[in-house]
Amino acid sequence: MNSSLRYALSATLAALALSGCTPKDGAKELEQGRAAYDLRDLKRAEKLFEKSVAFSPENVDALVCLARVKLDLGEPEAAREWIGKAAVLAGGDVDVRMVQAHVAWVLKDYAVAAKLFAGIADDAALSPEVRAQGWAGLGVVEMARENPDIARCAFFRAIRLDRRTAAAWYHLGLLYRDAFGYQEAALEQFEIFVRLEAAASPRVQKVQRNVIPKIKETISREAAARPGVAKRDSAACATEITRATAALKKNDFRTARQRYQAAVAADPLSYPAALGLAKAWLKTDATKAGQAKALESYRHACTLRPGAISTFLEAGVLAYKIGMYAQAVEIYSRAVAADPASFDALDGLIRALRRVGGRTKDAQAYQLYRESITASRKK
Repeated sequence: MNSSLRYALSATLAALALSGCTPKDGAKELEQGRAAYDLRDLKRAEKLFEKSVAFSPENVDALVCLARVKLDLGEPEAAREWIGKAAVLAGGDVDVRMVQAHVAWVLKDYAVAAKLFAGIADDAALSPEVRAQGWAGLGVVEMARENPDIARCAFFRAIRLDRRTAAAWYHLGLLYRDAFGYQEAALEQFEIFVRLEAAASPRVQKVQRNVIPKIKETISREAAARPGVAKRDSAACATEITRATAALKKNDFRTARQRYQAAVAADPLSYPAALGLAKAWLKTDATKAGQAKALESYRHACTLRPGAISTFLEAGVLAYKIGMYAQAVEIYSRAVAADPASFDALDGLIRALRRVGGRTKDAQAYQLYRESITASRKK
């Protein structure tokens, strides 16, 4: 370029700068749009992102932001269009893949959503935090597809990768409350979610004001509805347990069983009485009927103390031994809720699931989850 042309071009650019007419690249609009989005001013964010894309149609960040705000505004078809353009330009970008997965989920294209979330979850090149989001997303998809056990395994894997993945705790709470009926476990997940999520978020407010109080009310109501609770006699129960303990020391198991039965009758909410009765049945009656009685008492004890994993494991072994596989699945499943990293609980659940018809995929999900624990412990 000769000197006169260079001078003319420089003068033109200088004049444009002085007049405020510098070339537009959409960067300012993108930054302003992000600020508006963070404040949940979605309509303003939408307009700013649209301007940014108009100025720079190949800016992947702007396309992703526009797709995300369209999704939040309830326009999933528009979101799919914009994220599709971003995918053409940078299909491997994790933000693009994540938004594509969310769009597919909203549009109920669950197969596509699951594939995209799984791809993020399994991508070893990504950070644990991002992979955890992938697992959490996959769990939500499996909930929508009514695969509660597969969903639970996905949430477990998200939490193991990043315990601060609030979405995983929240949806695991929903899953325990609505699909499994494990109220105590659901309460625990929601309480952890509240500690992790921003206190001012609408979801936290809803959980604190509505969800947690209702679960506590349900737990209390179920406990009060047990037969004999209204006439509980804790003192009489304690006396009978003392007598049962004395009989056990003399190896008088039949008397011990009778005393534990009396203890349970006096106080149906006594965990020691229920557990003692279960063990006494095993000592006094080796028939299948006697073992079934023992299992009944074990299950009663389990409901009284959901966190007592050793009791669940003993009950699970017994249920499996006498061929009550469906009950074994339920017992081991609750044991996994009490301790998601317990190999004894996971192995028992996997075995029991394989003996129950139609649960092969669930067993495989727990097996893969178990293997992921083993792999992480070796690192």
